[in-house]
Amino acid sequence: MDPFFLPGYFPSKPLYDPFVDNPKGLPGHILFPIFLIIVAPWTLFFVMLIQRTTMRPSRRNTAVVLVIGDIGRSPRMMYHTSSLAKHDIETWMVGYGETTPINELISNDKIHIMPLYEPSKILNQFPWIIRAPIRVIVQIYSIMKLIIWEIPINTEYIFVQNPPSIPTLFLAQFITLNTGSKLVVDWHNTGYSILAMRLGMRSPIVKVARWLEKTFGRSAYAHLFVTNALKEYLVKEWELEGRKVVLHDRPPSHFDRTSPSDQRDLFTRIFPLLDSPLPPSLNYQSEHSTPFSRMISGEVTLRDDRPALVVSSTSWTADEDFSLLITALDDYQKTINSTSPTHSLPKLLVIITGKGALRAQFEQTISEKEKEWRDIVVRCVFLLSQDYPVLLGSADLGISLHTSSSGRDLPMKVVDMFGCRLPVLARNFECIGELVKDGRNGRVFGTGEELGDQLIDVLGGFPKSDKLSELQGYFKSSRSDAREAEDEWSTWDENWDRVVYQGLISRPRSRT
Repeated sequence: MDPFFLPGYFPSKPLYDPFVDNPKGLPGHILFPIFLIIVAPWTLFFVMLIQRTTMRPSRRNTAVVLVIGDIGRSPRMMYHTSSLAKHDIETWMVGYGETTPINELISNDKIHIMPLYEPSKILNQFPWIIRAPIRVIVQIYSIMKLIIWEIPINTEYIFVQNPPSIPTLFLAQFITLNTGSKLVVDWHNTGYSILAMRLGMRSPIVKVARWLEKTFGRSAYAHLFVTNALKEYLVKEWELEGRKVVLHDRPPSHFDRTSPSDQRDLFTRIFPLLDSPLPPSLNYQSEHSTPFSRMISGEVTLRDDRPALVVSSTSWTADEDFSLLITALDDYQKTINSTSPTHSLPKLLVIITGKGALRAQFEQTISEKEKEWRDIVVRCVFLLSQDYPVLLGSADLGISLHTSSSGRDLPMKVVDMFGCRLPVLARNFECIGELVKDGRNGRVFGTGEELGDQLIDVLGGFPKSDKLSELQGYFKSSRSDAREAEDEWSTWDENWDRVVYQGLISRPRSRT
């Protein structure tokens, strides 16, 4: 007898018929459409993706620069884009379009700026734990649509900024897998360490974020690092695969000292736009005069009684503690108020540039403090990209409160200040010595009291301050070590051409 019909082996009726009987859940006629709804869209997406990436042409000397952030506030990625275009590499820059980018990106026909879609502002009303994943989903959709469906070719390179790591690195790997592009990861910092500042290093979310960053950031055509310390750490701990080079930040060539006439034009424009007007002690501005300069016989000259202009720039994030600055300014004012001052100190005008969530809280604190500060004025502004180097070139001293979440990245604001030959007082952390040479081009501090002491020491006797002149002299001194000078004094373009173009991108021309 055929064993198929033996009793006890197989029932005469199937145990489970999804279209007739589903004793453990939904009936089959409902389950099957749900299955199709879940599977069909993804199947269709992958079919369309493969069709799109295989049917469109691949072209050399092309690149995508992806930054999941505001393009206009991502200077390093803007400079990458500008440098690529200068070598006739057609480049699509993808990112948020909140602020106007540098002129080189707008006026160059080799550059195509593609803004990411912004989620509805209603999303900001939700808690971070809900807001963050929704924002990531919108970012994934927007990035895929722009890079895969709106860019007409498969580009030779994809440059991505890290952090943010999620969803940047996974998406970049997915796109390069389908397009054959060469992935270049520009490591500004580690994303998980920034997340840990909000949630703590022991958070399960931070541990997952670290695993994702390590897994999807490990392999690339090339890895760029902002410091030697970051390169050494990631190469050792994460065993990165691909070419690995350090590309220190360098200022563009137009960052330099500002002439008195250009200073006058800048302050004439920005002072009336301040949220809080300058107090009478500094508000002696007229057609021929500003707090810093006066016009005599058609020539603009700096005033001997001008206040010292101190500048800082920030994104108003948790890695910069502006309470240190408040402590330092308190000490500075107390020294001026002293009955037997040991220094002749100038009035201070402190201008802080940038946008961010913590700015309003700081401004509220400053409004209360200025009731006590008779000789110190602090104002927060957000400048257009073309005005920013003019302000830095007008300043007497810079301050950096940046501390690295990983201890291995450097603040680009200091690089910009050095480009304008501006000495900097910088907060100390692990690798700051790669940039700030204590006592040579700036000073390094650890506490608000130390910052206050340095302000008093450096600005004593201003505008004829010996300590300030000594720091400024670093940028004018002769270059004794040619190799060190080439690296320290080069512009962004010179450094980029040497490290990235000649080292990673250029191909030997075939002989005819």
